[in-house]
Amino acid sequence: MKNFIYIIIAGLLVLRCGQSEAPTEEVHEENAALKLTKEQLAYNHIEVGKLPKGVVYHTISSTGNVDVPPNHSIKLSAPIEAYLSRVLVLPGDKVKKGQVLGYLTHPSVAELQKNYLSARSHLEFVQKDVVRKSELLDGKTVSQRNYEQLVSDQIAAEAELRAIEADLNRLGINAYSITSESVSQTLPLRAPIEGMITDLFLKTGEHVNTSEPILSILNHEHEHVELQVYQQDLRKVKKGMKVFLRLPGETQEYGGEVFLVNSQLNRETLSANIHVHPAEDFPDVAINSVVFGKIIYQVDSSLVLPSTEILKEGENSFAFTNSNEGFKKVQLEVGHDDGKNVAIFGPLELINGREVVLRGNYNLNGGNVESSHSH
Repeated sequence: MKNFIYIIIAGLLVLRCGQSEAPTEEVHEENAALKLTKEQLAYNHIEVGKLPKGVVYHTISSTGNVDVPPNHSIKLSAPIEAYLSRVLVLPGDKVKKGQVLGYLTHPSVAELQKNYLSARSHLEFVQKDVVRKSELLDGKTVSQRNYEQLVSDQIAAEAELRAIEADLNRLGINAYSITSESVSQTLPLRAPIEGMITDLFLKTGEHVNTSEPILSILNHEHEHVELQVYQQDLRKVKKGMKVFLRLPGETQEYGGEVFLVNSQLNRETLSANIHVHPAEDFPDVAINSVVFGKIIYQVDSSLVLPSTEILKEGENSFAFTNSNEGFKKVQLEVGHDDGKNVAIFGPLELINGREVVLRGNYNLNGGNVESSHSH
């Protein structure tokens, strides 16, 4: 019986010893360094070196649209009620300032020119009469009262002529070029700015009221981006801050700069417009195109590692270091991640110059390394 008890105790001791040795083997495997040849490093595109110094950006992400100032987007309407007798442009056509875009026709156009010629002729007659009567005033041939009446008529005739000239200028007609032979019912419709025709709202022959647009012109010369920034981030944005701009479906980023910050929030969205001037390399895109922006409000200088090379395990971050013993995974002390670079604050061995894997951490993780002779 005693021998049987001794056998059970010995068996339990052996089992216990066997269980305690297993974790030691796992820790040994976890901490074991991975050695690679130069050929394997090159074949698997693994690059090593000391942590480089770089910058990490603190940014505010926002979305906006391409826009132009109000004076560079115009809906052109008729200066007088008329008929659209001819259209000379189509959407997409580029036009110069003053270029004729079409013609309007109405009897009132000719009537206004006729009234101008009559008013000008009447004024000339009155002016001559005033000069003639002023010479007869001293000889008492003309009374002072009659002379003063003539002067009053001259002032009224001058005012009437100036009023008609103002109407002609509003229609784009040069009053001094009007003659009895040039009177016409047709009025040219000219471009007030240089730009591109974007819309035609009426067709030839349609009646045009002064309140309805005929066409629209857009000038891209002062194109900018309007970003929307929400209330919680608005106080961080200042004029002159740098901006990264990106178009949907693209990875390339373009530079920009904050030019104006609107301090009034939209009541529905609780966001404000940020006026951004894009860099010269920003592509020529359609107005109202969507743009993604990152406004840089803080820049940190530190040792960095690309965001794509950080191995995440839960909330912890890792990377591989390199030494004579081989590659070994170590936990990192990380700072801000701007999506491109991550600030690295530790461990101390990296700060002091220990080589780290700059490219290829995911290939090393789990031993996913191929030999150059495997194919």
